[in-house]
Amino acid sequence: MAFSSACAQRLVLLHVNDLHGYIVPRIEKALDPQRPVGGAANLAVMIEAQRAADPEGVILLAAGDMFHGAPVSDLFQGRPVLDIMNALRFDAMTLGNHEFDWGPAALRAMTEEARFPFLSANIGDAAGSPLPWVKPYVILERKGVKVAVIGMTTPETAFAVKREYVAGLRFALPEKLLPGIISEVRREGATLVVLLSHFGLAEDLRLASAVHGIDIIVGGHSHTALADPVLSGQTIVVQAGARGLYLGVLELTIDEKTGKLESATENGELKTVWSGPGDASDGEIARLVGRYEAKLKPMLDEVVGETRIDLTRRTDGESSLGDVITDSMRAPTGAQIAIENSGGIRADIPAGRITMERVYTALPFDDDLFCMDLTGGALLEIFEKAAASQRGLLQVSGIEVAYAVGQDGRRKVKGMSVGGVPLDRLKTYRVVTNDFLAEGGDGLTGFRKGSRRVRATDMRDAFVDYLRRHSPITGAEGKRITVSAETAE
Repeated sequence: MAFSSACAQRLVLLHVNDLHGYIVPRIEKALDPQRPVGGAANLAVMIEAQRAADPEGVILLAAGDMFHGAPVSDLFQGRPVLDIMNALRFDAMTLGNHEFDWGPAALRAMTEEARFPFLSANIGDAAGSPLPWVKPYVILERKGVKVAVIGMTTPETAFAVKREYVAGLRFALPEKLLPGIISEVRREGATLVVLLSHFGLAEDLRLASAVHGIDIIVGGHSHTALADPVLSGQTIVVQAGARGLYLGVLELTIDEKTGKLESATENGELKTVWSGPGDASDGEIARLVGRYEAKLKPMLDEVVGETRIDLTRRTDGESSLGDVITDSMRAPTGAQIAIENSGGIRADIPAGRITMERVYTALPFDDDLFCMDLTGGALLEIFEKAAASQRGLLQVSGIEVAYAVGQDGRRKVKGMSVGGVPLDRLKTYRVVTNDFLAEGGDGLTGFRKGSRRVRATDMRDAFVDYLRRHSPITGAEGKRITVSAETAE
């Protein structure tokens, strides 16, 4: 990056997002089928190298969803990741929706143990007052330059998390708050404004155009790997993929007299976190990760089943893993129909032996099964609403759903049947789902219309029991979900 004037300061903004607890190296075939990638110890070396090169000029930020997703973090409620972030001296982190996955008490305890601030300016209590244990922003000073970092969380959190975990919280729209906050931090002397966002790339680009005065948006939520920064108006937008595959390295040139941003990295902003045998790693962080792994190894290494086929996920149609999971939901409950949200299935299970680690990685959420009676009309309403959303089609067992896709790309339900018989809007069906959906998660409030509601067994336990009874899994995807182009009438 070329300096644009002789009187300039160089700052480096390092960023990660959506780590989801992935602190152990692994193979990602899309990047390299042989060379491992990711891992906190390898990420640490990259961060330390940047600090060694510019001890006074580095800022390290996290754009949310750091803790929940991988077994080594989940089974300790995020403590391994928090220990690592403390050791690496993060400067700030914005709250993502998954920071609420263990409930408010666990989150608050985490904020108290963190040696860096948790940020979110758009979360308040029922009266709209800010939460006392979350800061709206921080102002960091590097080389005499004051940098305001404003945190914000997706309003989708209100329906993307179990209702009891966000009860009494309000998630305000960002454009209503940002202008006032930007004015406030400017009055406090900030000459560079960074929005640390957990909104997703599309919303980040919209905000960059809609709100004046944001110099940089460091984003998360959509898991977008932006190899090069995107310039939207006068705002630089960056995001570093997910699961610790990349470190974002945004080099900035700041005018020494005015504190204004003059230039920034234009190409190659993302750096891959390679973690093969020849790649450098931090011994202290590696030992920290190893201690947590050792505590879990006997349990996670237990083999609970086998599959002869790759059990894969899909959000735009039927998936082989979705079929097995929904079948396992019906088995202990005797329900006619099982429904699982595609977003609740977080990883594929490759052909071969299935360990508990694979189970926890695919189903990281601590969901219970929930049974209820729903009319055919209520079911149709649920499926139509899910089809119209951007959160993925529902995975099913015991019911067949046909969708049509219009020329505008929108999906709608074309037909539904149970056991080959068309769905009867007036008939009552026994349905099992997870407790997240049962309480209206993903905005599917139609589940709340169910009667004879009964909480059943742990969902992960039901899946493991099914694997033990039915291995090896040999079936291919069925015809439960079909998606076709809409035909002109």
